[in-house]
Amino acid sequence: MGNNKTPLQSSLCKRLNKDRALILGYLKSKIEKGTGLSFIKLKSKYNEEQLFYISLKYVTTTKKALCSAMEIPIEAGCRYKRKFEKRGLLVQSVNEIICPFTNHPAHLISTNSDEFEALRKSNQMKLF
Repeated sequence: MGNNKTPLQSSLCKRLNKDRALILGYLKSKIEKGTGLSFIKLKSKYNEEQLFYISLKYVTTTKKALCSAMEIPIEAGCRYKRKFEKRGLLVQSVNEIICPFTNHPAHLISTNSDEFEALRKSNQMKLF
């Protein structure tokens, strides 16, 4: 099958892919800086569930963006989110934002207790 995209569509797809790569790189660098470990070391030191939890201490973002950045399957991320929410260790924003990774409405999540009050209150939360 041939590519039926117009030149404009192709250009927009390329731009979107670049934007997504920048977002993922930013998230990884914030997590690396916060933990003091490289991405490779984080992946070897922690299992996926631990990595999900620890990463959200250093970034407040959407589940899809975090899972993509940390190479965690989204289905596993859903389980981890639910588990940590039930234990009171993760808070999801009341309001949705437009996810910079997917461009769709989504909630912000965090395991950083300093962020919990803001997430429970407002949609004025600063992304990342």
